[in-house]
Amino acid sequence: MAEKTTKKVTAAKSTAAKTTAAKKTTAAKKTTTAAPRAAATAPRPAVRKTVTRKRAAATVSHSAAATQAVTGWRRFHRKSKVGVVVSAKQPRTVIVTVERLREHPIYRKVVRVRKRFAAHDDAGDVREGDLVRIQESRPYSATKRWRVVEVISRLGEAGAAAPRPADIEKALEESEGAAEFLSKPADEGDEETEETEA
Repeated sequence: MAEKTTKKVTAAKSTAAKTTAAKKTTAAKKTTTAAPRAAATAPRPAVRKTVTRKRAAATVSHSAAATQAVTGWRRFHRKSKVGVVVSAKQPRTVIVTVERLREHPIYRKVVRVRKRFAAHDDAGDVREGDLVRIQESRPYSATKRWRVVEVISRLGEAGAAAPRPADIEKALEESEGAAEFLSKPADEGDEETEETEA
């Protein structure tokens, strides 16, 4: 029993010592934190104020330059794409299909990817099958965020300028000298007919 009481007394003394030590450390912390507060409330020298004004001016000019840069980028560096018009049925709206090639992430095969964009056509002269360049712009409707900038080629213009397949074959035959080989069997046939007549 005596041992239990001595243990309780020593435990009580150790807790009392701990609490007094804790009180001393908190008091020391309060005095250390109070010193910077007092220094912070003291008036600052005039030199410090000019430095802060310069920093503020520099910050304002930097933010203005950043705003101008963003505005300029948006205005003059808009994205543009080239595609084929697949539908021109709606008034002042065309659907442009843009194709691009990309590599499949797993199989490493090059895949053709198509995406359709609704584009605004102010002039209304774009027809289905035309090759056009579109540029991003303000939202015209819920789905239109692009506009037609220029018509690169009309449907049929490239086909009208291209030579016909028959003309290409004839030009190849002439350049290779195939006309001579083709005409010989006809000459031989004429000779055979002359021999049979005689």
